[in-house]
Amino acid sequence: MNQINIQYYKTTIGELILGSFDKRLCLLDFRYRKMRITVDNRIKNGLKTEFIEQDDEILEQTRKQLDEYLNGDRKEFDIPLLMVGSDFQKSVWNALMKVSYGATSTYLQLAKDINNKKAVRAVASANGANSIGLIIPCHRIIGSDGKLVGYGGGLPVKKRLLKLEQNNSVLSDDEKYEFIGKKDTKHDDLFFTAVKTTGTFCLPSCSAKKPNRENVIFYSTNNEPSPTTVFWGRFRT
Repeated sequence: MNQINIQYYKTTIGELILGSFDKRLCLLDFRYRKMRITVDNRIKNGLKTEFIEQDDEILEQTRKQLDEYLNGDRKEFDIPLLMVGSDFQKSVWNALMKVSYGATSTYLQLAKDINNKKAVRAVASANGANSIGLIIPCHRIIGSDGKLVGYGGGLPVKKRLLKLEQNNSVLSDDEKYEFIGKKDTKHDDLFFTAVKTTGTFCLPSCSAKKPNRENVIFYSTNNEPSPTTVFWGRFRT
């Protein structure tokens, strides 16, 4: 008989509920969040089965990787996932997974990422309905004004997670260079570049031709270029 195996797991950010079905993780959420019953019923109805408190290999791997993540020793998870929701919700959750460790995004940007920029409210609702937290990183979504917005685990936990990731997301300049020219916006919140030969500032997703490594200066998005070292004023996206 198919069933959703669940386990409760106490962590440094609160008690979580973990669930697996057919050797894939379908649930990783805060046990006492406000939408607990709604989320659980969606999963049970979607998979046409019930929760059974039983451990398995997927849940064991999830606990191990969660501990590594919360200790700052893991930036990406490799647990097989099973998303249970509408096609629209899944499109939002897949877009969320492209927001890289240490970076943030907004509801508006997510709406643009799924080519539906008018669906900001629906995107926010799908973000709140996410049942596989941390791995599908809804905690990386902030307001367009830079302020923290709602989170199932509470804003103090969200702030803590973002700080954890930002403190562990330092890339070497050579690693940053590899991301230039791939037209992928997920690193745009981490750094930008100044190109010596053209006098332009560029985001990693810039569509311009990739410059030679020796002509690139890297800047964190948390820091402005020093006027004593950089004199250009153009910015290219």
